[in-house]
Amino acid sequence: MTVNPSIGNPATRMALDEGLAAKLRAIISRLRMYLALQGAARLLAFLVLAAFAQFAVDYGSRGLRTSIRAALLAGMAVTSAVIIWRQLIRPLSAPVSPADIANLMERRSPQLTSLLVSAVRFARGDVGPASINSGPLMQAVVQQANREVQGADFGQVLNSRGARRSGVMVLGTLLVAALTLFLAPEFTTIWFSRNVFLRDVEWPRRTHLIVDLTGGELVGARGDDLVIQASAQGDQPREVEFAYTTASGKRGRETMATVGAEGAYHYRFTFKNAAEDFDFYLLGGDDITSVMHARLLERPHVDHSEITIVSPKYSKLPPAKLGDGERSAQALLGSQVTFSIQANKPLKKATLMVGQKAVADADVSQARAWLTVSPQDSQTYHFDLIDEVGLEDKRPTLFSIRTLRDEPPRARLKVPGVGEMITPEAELPLEIEFSDTYGLASVGLVFQVIRDDSREGTIALTDFESGQTVYTHEMKWNVTSETLTPGDRLTLAGRALDFDDVSGPNVGRSAELTFRVVTREELLSELARREQEMRQDLEHLIDIQEQVRSALLSLIAAAQTDSTSTEFLSKTANLERKQRSLFGSLNVMRQQLEQVFGEYKINQLATQALNQRLGDGVVEPVGRLVKRDLVTAVDQLRSFFRTPTAEMADRADKEQVAVLSQMRSILANMVEFEGYQEAVNMLRDILRLQNELRTETLKSVQEQGKGLFDD
Repeated sequence: MTVNPSIGNPATRMALDEGLAAKLRAIISRLRMYLALQGAARLLAFLVLAAFAQFAVDYGSRGLRTSIRAALLAGMAVTSAVIIWRQLIRPLSAPVSPADIANLMERRSPQLTSLLVSAVRFARGDVGPASINSGPLMQAVVQQANREVQGADFGQVLNSRGARRSGVMVLGTLLVAALTLFLAPEFTTIWFSRNVFLRDVEWPRRTHLIVDLTGGELVGARGDDLVIQASAQGDQPREVEFAYTTASGKRGRETMATVGAEGAYHYRFTFKNAAEDFDFYLLGGDDITSVMHARLLERPHVDHSEITIVSPKYSKLPPAKLGDGERSAQALLGSQVTFSIQANKPLKKATLMVGQKAVADADVSQARAWLTVSPQDSQTYHFDLIDEVGLEDKRPTLFSIRTLRDEPPRARLKVPGVGEMITPEAELPLEIEFSDTYGLASVGLVFQVIRDDSREGTIALTDFESGQTVYTHEMKWNVTSETLTPGDRLTLAGRALDFDDVSGPNVGRSAELTFRVVTREELLSELARREQEMRQDLEHLIDIQEQVRSALLSLIAAAQTDSTSTEFLSKTANLERKQRSLFGSLNVMRQQLEQVFGEYKINQLATQALNQRLGDGVVEPVGRLVKRDLVTAVDQLRSFFRTPTAEMADRADKEQVAVLSQMRSILANMVEFEGYQEAVNMLRDILRLQNELRTETLKSVQEQGKGLFDD
C-alpha cells in the first residue's frame, strides 16, 4: 500500500508492501459494497412490503379515498427517505482508513499483536516528530509486518454471510416485484395509478355499484325527501348499505331497499326531510363507491312580482301597474298583460302555465323572468320555475286575471204618454239616452214602417260628438213626415256603436217600441172606452169611500165609551188599511187619466172643450185629490186613532166629507163628458154611414153608366 504523502511526517514515513496495501484497499471497497447492498436490501424490502400492505388495505377496503392514499404515499416516501439516509447515505459517506481495517484484522488474528496496526501507522508517518522516533526501528516493524501478513486471510474481517443474505433479499424482492408484475399486470398497473399517481382508477371487482347522479353529485331541495337510487353490474348483492356523514357531523348507516327481481336488482334509500348537506357512499358485494356529495338547495320561488296591464288603445285607459302582493286583476279583452317576477335564485327556465297547460316560455335573466300575454278569457296563471340545477317550484305563486268584455253601449228610448195606438198626425215625444264606458262612436234613432211591405229610416239627432260616454236627447217627432196610413205598424229603436276594435264594434239597441197606426175615429173610440172603464172604477171607489166614512162614524161613537179595547183598535187598523188601499187605487186611476189625456194631445185630438172638460174637470181634480186631499184624510184618520177625542173625530170626518165631495164632482164631470162623447160618436157614426152611402151611390152610378156606353 502506498501511503498518502500528504499525511504524516515524510521524514518518518515507511513503505508498506504493495500486496498488503492492495488487500487493505480491497477490503475497504468490499465493505462499502456490503453496506450499499445491505441498505438496498432493506429499502427494497420496505418498499415491497409497504406496497403489498397498501394494496391489501386499498383493495380490501374496496377503494381508499384519495386523501388517505395520498397520506400513505407520503408516509412511504418519508420512511424511504429515512432508510436511504440511515442505511445508504450516512454509512457510505463515513470515512474508512487502512488503520480501521488493520484493527479489524488484528481482532480476527490476535497473534499479530498490533504489528499490522503499527506498520500501517508507520507507513502513514503518523508517529510524531522524527526527533523522538527511531527510524531503523520503524523500518524493522514495517518489514516484519509485511512478512507476517503475507499468508493472512483479510476476507475474514467482513461478514460475508450477511452480505449474501442482503444480496438474496435484493434478488428476492426484485423477483417478487417481477413476478407480481408478470402474474398480475392489471392489478399492478391499477395499484401504481391509484397509489403513486393518485388517480381514481377503480379496482376490478365482481360487483360494480352505480349511483344515479347528475354532474357527480346529488342535488335536492332542502326539507324534501331525498331519494338515492343505485344499480349493480356484475354480481348483484341482495343488500346494499348507505353510509353518510352530515355537514354537522352526524353519521349513519342504513340498508337500502332492494327492488326488482334477481338479476335486475335496483336499490333505493329515501333520506327523509333532508335538512343539511351530507357526504355518502354505498357498500355492496365486494364494491364500495367513492364518497359522493349531496347538496341541498332552496327550491326556486317567486320573491316579488309585478303585473302591468296595457288596455286596448280605443279604451283610452292609462297603463295599470300592480305591485308585489297584488296578484289578482281585471283586464279588458284585448289588453296586453305583462307578468314580471323576481325569484329567490337564478333561473334556467320559467314557463307561464294555466293549470297543466303551458302558455309560453318567459324571458329569463338571472333571477328575473317576464312575459307578455293577451288573455282571451279569465284564467289563473302560475310560473313553472326551474333553477340551474333542475329544481322546480313545488308551490307556485298564482296570478288571477279576469277578462272583461266591452259591453255594448246602453240605449234607452222612451215615448212617454203614448199608448200602442197613434194617428197619422201624431207628434211623438222622444226621450233618448245612450251611454258607453269607453265612449260612443255613433248614435242613431231608427224606425221601421210595416204593412204590405216595409221601409226603414233614421231620425236625425243633434249635438252628438264622437267619444261622448253619455248622450241624452229629447225631441218631438211628427210622424206626418213619413206619410203613415191607418193599418201601418211603426217600430222605433235607438242604436249606438262603440270603438271596440278587438271584438267589435259592439252595437247597443234599445227595446223596440211598436205602435199601430189607426184613424182618428178608432183612437177616439178606444180612448172613450177607456174613460168609461175608469168612470166605472171611480164609482166603485166612491162606494168604498162611503163605507170608510160610515165605519169612521161608528168608531167615533164607540170611542166615547171604550177607545182602548182590542176590538176598537182592530177596527181602526182595518179602516186605516182600507183608506190607504183606496188611495193606491185612485193614484193608479190618476196615471191612467193622464195617459189618456196625453194621447189626445200627442195624436192632435185635443180641443179646447176637451181640455176644459177632461183636463180641468177630471185630470187636474184627481191629481189634487191624490196628492193633497187623500193624504190629509189619511193623516187625520191616524191622528184620531191615536187620540180619539171629539175634536180629532170632527177633523177626520170633515176630511172624509171633503174627499167624497171631490170624488162625486169628478164623477159628475166624467158622466157629462161621457155623454158628450156619446153624442160625438153618434155624429161620427152618422157621417161614416153617409160616406159609405155616398161611396155605394157613386159605385152604382158608375156601373150603370158603364152599361150605357157599352150599348
